[in-house]
Amino acid sequence: MNPARYGSLNHPGDSFCLDMFSQAGQAIRSPSPSGANPLGTLTPKRVIAIGESQSAFKLTQYVNAVHPLAQVYDGFLIHSRGGLTITPLSEAPQPAIVPPGNAIIREDVDVPVLIFQTESDLTFLLYFPARQGDSKHVRLWEVAGTAHYDTYGLSIGPADLGTSPDAAEIVTDLTAPIPGLLECDLPINSGPQHYVLNAALDKLVRWVKTGKAPKSAPRLDANAGPPVSFNVDEHGNALGGIRTPWVDAPIATFSGQQPGSVLCILFGSTTAFDDAKLASLYPTHQAFTKAYNKSLKRAVKKGWILKPDAKLIKQWAAESDIGG
Repeated sequence: MNPARYGSLNHPGDSFCLDMFSQAGQAIRSPSPSGANPLGTLTPKRVIAIGESQSAFKLTQYVNAVHPLAQVYDGFLIHSRGGLTITPLSEAPQPAIVPPGNAIIREDVDVPVLIFQTESDLTFLLYFPARQGDSKHVRLWEVAGTAHYDTYGLSIGPADLGTSPDAAEIVTDLTAPIPGLLECDLPINSGPQHYVLNAALDKLVRWVKTGKAPKSAPRLDANAGPPVSFNVDEHGNALGGIRTPWVDAPIATFSGQQPGSVLCILFGSTTAFDDAKLASLYPTHQAFTKAYNKSLKRAVKKGWILKPDAKLIKQWAAESDIGG
């Protein structure tokens, strides 16, 4: 990316990220008087660590093995971790120390930890055996109709200013996130992950600030297998878990799975309903918006969708051409 700055850097391996996590937090919390101060004149009250995907794997290790000693962070959001250990705690020339597979968050963790999981994480990334019950400092959110990564992250998010209902549009035809380089057999998932993730971060910040944990969320209705699978409704959407209008007033089947390459599997799928099915579900536009808004209101009340996001989602539904 920047050969002049990084050309001589020797990065020994993933295990070094554990101390990088600590150093990043320390640079924010206690910057060096003679070095850079990332926040300038601002003084942080709380510092929260967030890791997604590979970083979530390593952040799980960090919470269990490093946080009790380092005490840098006030809370953690572990977003889309798998179950099995993928990298050791130490690498050559040190002896390789491999943590146990299916590691749960330690029971004596002393700061809030919110684990946010999609359907793909429970199945393809083998998180299901590492599921754990909620406790004083641990909450697990499993979100129906979601994939490890999705349409929002790949195409909509970079241009989303959070002010337009266009960001709430459900894209049902994106098969080539990177044309010519990354193409999938089925349209990738366009479920509600990013909206529920907004609410998860909001809940975690409040939890860290007040000490009051959010209420426990329902788990996805999963079968242990192997392979792990979900019980689904008549539309093919997973039962249980955190519910949103995407799955309770659906216009498509949103899944965390699809065949093909590893990336396509992680991107899940969206299978749009045909016109006949949409007409049978929503004979009028009013029927659609009524069902959609009812589910949306319930999700807001449960704390799974934030009110500003709900306003955009509701506006999109009102301006859509679904029904009638």
